[in-house]
Amino acid sequence: MVNVLLFGRLAEICGQSNFVFDLLDTDAVCEKLKNDFPEMKPLSFAIAVNQVLIVHNTRLKDEDEVALMPPYSGG
Repeated sequence: MVNVLLFGRLAEICGQSNFVFDLLDTDAVCEKLKNDFPEMKPLSFAIAVNQVLIVHNTRLKDEDEVALMPPYSGG
């Protein structure tokens, strides 16, 4: 099982900040969430696996942590 953490607007859209999925890679995680929550489809976000930012689809192992983070802003 993979622990998925959502932050900011993504958590607001989904109504919660944590999901547990049995999925094989990060593309599958994103596809599942976008299908379940269509408001996420146009949004961009960073993905981290076990606290390391990734830029390509990444294979997941049992108990990995995936974090989806909207763009940072502030001053």
